[in-house]
Amino acid sequence: MTLRMEFLRLRAVTPLGMFGADIPLASGLIIIRAENSRGKSTAVKSLLYALGMERMITARSASTVTSAMRDTLIYDTHSKAETPVLESYVSLQMSNGSGEAVTVTRWVKHDRLSDGLVRVEYGPALTRPDSYLSEDFYVGRGGSASNPRGFHQWLSRFIGWEMPILPARDGRSAPLYMEQVFPLLFVEQRRGWGGIQAQMPYFSGVSDVRRRSVEFLIDLEVGRRELERQQLQARLSELEASWKSAVKAMEANLQGEGLTLSGVPASVSLNWPPPQPITILQSKNDDWVPIEQVIENLRDQLSRRQAAPIRSVGEIAKVLEDRLQAAISRADQVRESGNLLRESILRDKGELRTIRERLESLKEDERQYQDVLVLERLGSDSLDHLDEDCPVCHQRLPASLVGHLALEETMTPQDSLAYIKQQVQLFTVMAHDSERALAAKVERWAGLRQQAAELRAEIRRLRTDLTSGEKSPSIDQVAERFLIDRRIERLGQLLEALQGLRGELMRISEEAVDVRGRLRELPREKLSQEDQRKIGLLESSFVEQLRQYDFGSFSDERLAISREDYLPRRDDFDLQADISASDSIRVVWAYLLALLEVSASAKTNHPGFLVFDEPRQQSTKGLSFAALLKRAAADAVGRQIIFATSEDLASLTSMISGLDCRLHVVDGYLLQSVRD
Repeated sequence: MTLRMEFLRLRAVTPLGMFGADIPLASGLIIIRAENSRGKSTAVKSLLYALGMERMITARSASTVTSAMRDTLIYDTHSKAETPVLESYVSLQMSNGSGEAVTVTRWVKHDRLSDGLVRVEYGPALTRPDSYLSEDFYVGRGGSASNPRGFHQWLSRFIGWEMPILPARDGRSAPLYMEQVFPLLFVEQRRGWGGIQAQMPYFSGVSDVRRRSVEFLIDLEVGRRELERQQLQARLSELEASWKSAVKAMEANLQGEGLTLSGVPASVSLNWPPPQPITILQSKNDDWVPIEQVIENLRDQLSRRQAAPIRSVGEIAKVLEDRLQAAISRADQVRESGNLLRESILRDKGELRTIRERLESLKEDERQYQDVLVLERLGSDSLDHLDEDCPVCHQRLPASLVGHLALEETMTPQDSLAYIKQQVQLFTVMAHDSERALAAKVERWAGLRQQAAELRAEIRRLRTDLTSGEKSPSIDQVAERFLIDRRIERLGQLLEALQGLRGELMRISEEAVDVRGRLRELPREKLSQEDQRKIGLLESSFVEQLRQYDFGSFSDERLAISREDYLPRRDDFDLQADISASDSIRVVWAYLLALLEVSASAKTNHPGFLVFDEPRQQSTKGLSFAALLKRAAADAVGRQIIFATSEDLASLTSMISGLDCRLHVVDGYLLQSVRD
């Protein structure tokens, strides 16, 4: 997991010719020194631009670099004379942990080439020019982090990063983007020194993205564990939704058929098969009959009908008359039963509406009492003035009534809230039971309506038979066989759908059991021993550095790194919320450098480089800055730290005397006339 920047080249074409800068880079501490407004930030921001990380600081890519690379540049130090920029680009040569060197070029301004295009040459094209194989990629638009020709997809592979997919808002999943890790590697002068990860972009919607980026950078197992836990919990939610969707689809298929689905648990069942068999019931004479038995009965009826010959009307006239009278009688009974059931349904709907209204009222009471308890815990004396109004409904209470009630022992607000919560649970169950009972009655009513329709059709057929010629075949007998056969076919289709539902629910249940088992197998401890060791290393380095940097807001004895969000804390309070501005800068120095130092003793995803643009902010003491330079220069091989500063040259030279570092001094403006 290494990224080394080896050479930076800036070029700008103007009417006066080519202007540019070449900055050699190497491992260890690199200091780019320039006077204010002479190009120091141009160099640093060009590094950020070449890597496509501009969304850390701006939504517009070209705005990342200074105007000297995109609009006009000053070519004369004394007169401040300017010339317009016609074309410009940034090239950065870099290498990875495998020793593979590449050169990336990105245009800032060009008539034909967009600033979203990045060209990668597979070789050290700036230090050893040659004809290297090259490929074009895109950046700063959708897909650049995930598609094969996206630059950040390529860059993550080049570094050796595998960006995790994390839970995001609204139940989505989203990747952790490279731009959300780089605030721990790169501090830009204007926005970056406002605090740790002050430049964090939130466009991905990843939940708690600051914590996630630290977990990724130092490769904490807790991040993977929590990600796995959240993914498993998300899968359980998906299975629950699939269960309910499958059941709802089946219920919709049965609607209006006089049938109801029975035995299906309301949520995913972990015990399969469920206690009661999943089946379809048909309403018959105030009872429910399984669909398998209904089909069997219909097949028996059809078999008997088919075994008997179709007789003429004259032969069965008396039978037809008796059947007509019976059908009329049954139709009257069904109609009366339907009316009674309809009235019962209307009553049940009214009762259910009342239960729901009561439930909403109880929930509002619960919210009111919770507010009362919060105010009470905060010291409010509103509960001492019950003679003024009720704390829940805020109606005025007469003093005489309150005085009488004062003699009685009343429930405390805590007891009242507990009682209300019990009532909410009770009425929630009542509402659920009422909904199920109402749904069953609605289906039974649908069954009665279907039965009434069948009886009306039978009455019409019988009357048609009785008014036809005596030698005519009975239409009723023919139609009855056809209708029974069609009903068997329809119920058979529903039975097949039921079998499919059983199979689907069994699959969901088995997967839910597996997912829950994997959840139980996850370690209960949030941090593994290795995680604890890494955070311990981070904490030791951080506190040690603050001592070296003359941190003065308070004693460092109670400073620690939080095991929850991995940020500095003092007695569990945010450290940066109560310290001076200069100490806040020291905290950023120490924390980001400590993250880098952890990678020297533990396996992490840190790429081994750090960039500070003008680290001496808020007039931090020269002694503190000298200590930072000494700490940063401690390892000249295993890491790369780039500082851009406008520190007085004589003072800076004195500070780095004896240190193993490289100083690049910009004389005048960074962009000078050059010949390529």
